[in-house]
Amino acid sequence: MRSKWKMTLLCAGLVSLGSPAADICRVVFLRAPVAELSEAATPAGNVPVLMWENLRGLDPQSGKMPADLKKHDGGIVRVPGFVIPLEDNDREVSEFLLVPYPLACIHVPAPPPNQIVHVKMDKGRKVAFDFYEPVWAQGRLKIQRTQNMYTDSSFFMTGMSIEPYRAQR
Repeated sequence: MRSKWKMTLLCAGLVSLGSPAADICRVVFLRAPVAELSEAATPAGNVPVLMWENLRGLDPQSGKMPADLKKHDGGIVRVPGFVIPLEDNDREVSEFLLVPYPLACIHVPAPPPNQIVHVKMDKGRKVAFDFYEPVWAQGRLKIQRTQNMYTDSSFFMTGMSIEPYRAQR
């Protein structure tokens, strides 16, 4: 419960400061029914959207997950989040962690594994990023535990595209 409050307070602070990250905080911490979120689709290509509420459905200890999450294993999905680079380049990366709030894993305890997506861009393609700007990551999702220099993650994505986050209407 304590970490949930920290995330909520962080987002409240971003909203009060007028941060561009405020929109994604509103979406990420919105309490909508899981089934409703998992059926959401983007206008371009009807790619299913997985929100952090959906990903939290995976029990990192037992590996049990709801059917609405399991059906996306191996499929192409979109997930909103913030980039934490796994490379030493301050402008472009081909491998990163996608996390639900800015700077997760850096100087703070990492989120639980079911709140981290390890992304490697297809064919090593580099994408630009900004720690404070939310993105949509689209790619093939595998529900599998991976380790990296910061933490463990429960999800791996072969990234196809990264684009600036815009709230869906």
